[in-house]
Amino acid sequence: MSVGNFYFCIFIMVRLSKHSIRKKLLSERSKLSPEIILENSKKITESLLKLDIYQQSTNIMLYIATPSEVQTEEIIKTAQKDRKKVFVPLIIRRDQPMLPSLLNDFEKELSTGYLGILQPRKEFFRIYPPSILNLIIVPGVAFTLQGHRLGRGGGYYDRFLSQLKKDTISVALAFEMQILAQIPHDQNDFPVDYIITEQRVIPIRSPLLKDEN
Repeated sequence: MSVGNFYFCIFIMVRLSKHSIRKKLLSERSKLSPEIILENSKKITESLLKLDIYQQSTNIMLYIATPSEVQTEEIIKTAQKDRKKVFVPLIIRRDQPMLPSLLNDFEKELSTGYLGILQPRKEFFRIYPPSILNLIIVPGVAFTLQGHRLGRGGGYYDRFLSQLKKDTISVALAFEMQILAQIPHDQNDFPVDYIITEQRVIPIRSPLLKDEN
């Protein structure tokens, strides 16, 4: 077998393994009741809002949650009340990169977008460069304690995270069931700095909590 074919086989094995993990985790997460999702999301939200990195950030990007993900609506509305600028992901076409769009009104400005996820309607596109962000809150299907992330499968966040300034902090929100010992990853996968679950804050870059009491 040539070197090229060997690495191609490794690439296929990693992809197949990622697909299997993603399928299993999504299936398990779909079994969580709406009540458990809301209860755990509230705990995760409370942990995030205590952190210095949230309180000191002025420009924050957050994902719009699907029903089985950690919910972010309350975080978005709280951040806006705290006079922070809130940006949400915008994907106009499959072959184009994800963009940060400023959101002013959660209730009025969103509709189902290209990938079936809520995003700003065309008349509310307010696109800014990724370099404006201090903090980005990212979704994922699975994570490791080293910050490795298995996403939804489109690769948009990995490409987006690679464009950010070095001092932009990335925080993943996840249920404890999404934390795995290991996830296949390669040079195109971009790890997050911190993970917050309903049970703990996992500081991969440095300690986070402003006040643990």
